[in-house]
Amino acid sequence: MGDFWEDSTTCPLCGRAFNYTKIKYDSIRIEKYEDDLKPIFKGPNPLYFSILTCPKCAFTYFSEDTDVLRKVSKDTKKDLKNYLKRARDKLGKIDNTKNKDIDFLKKQYALAGIIYRILNKPGNVAKSLIRLAWIFRDEDKIMEELKLLLSAVTILEENFKNLNSDEELILYYFFKGYTSLRIGKRKEAKEFFNKLIGRYRNSKNPYVKKAEFLKGDL
Repeated sequence: MGDFWEDSTTCPLCGRAFNYTKIKYDSIRIEKYEDDLKPIFKGPNPLYFSILTCPKCAFTYFSEDTDVLRKVSKDTKKDLKNYLKRARDKLGKIDNTKNKDIDFLKKQYALAGIIYRILNKPGNVAKSLIRLAWIFRDEDKIMEELKLLLSAVTILEENFKNLNSDEELILYYFFKGYTSLRIGKRKEAKEFFNKLIGRYRNSKNPYVKKAEFLKGDL
């Protein structure tokens, strides 16, 4: 039967209908998680197919964000369209199929980070940068990976007062601690893991559980 199936959606920005590839639920098999909860998959990686690019206007977004523009002002949409007119040609061939290559996937996540910044969605900017960082990790490009993770933390830090969900706050506290640990700032890592655990002690969020585990070595 294969691991993939085709679905269709409509671009939230321009209204263009287009098809894209999804991985069948039964084909998603996680072998293990790394210390920042990067999943290692047996078989196809669903993170490669969770981001979409409109073949008409190049609006790039996470597949679950179908209502991301619902409360966006006309001026912001205008700014976004103007930016995409310039960015469209740099993307090359737009590919939302199972055959997309890594270079295009990198462009998707990089563009998504810029788009979500225009839309003032710091949590999604960080999410885009983290997933882009994971691609570089898979290529053993550790410096590029770490720079992207640090950039994700900076975005969340600069917008801390505007983080309006537990998911975004947990992401900030965890990756602030995790990146501090990666660059040898063990005291700072412990501080932010403690902040995360203290604030969300009763949470079942996996980042909280992982922070408890990592803190045990500090």
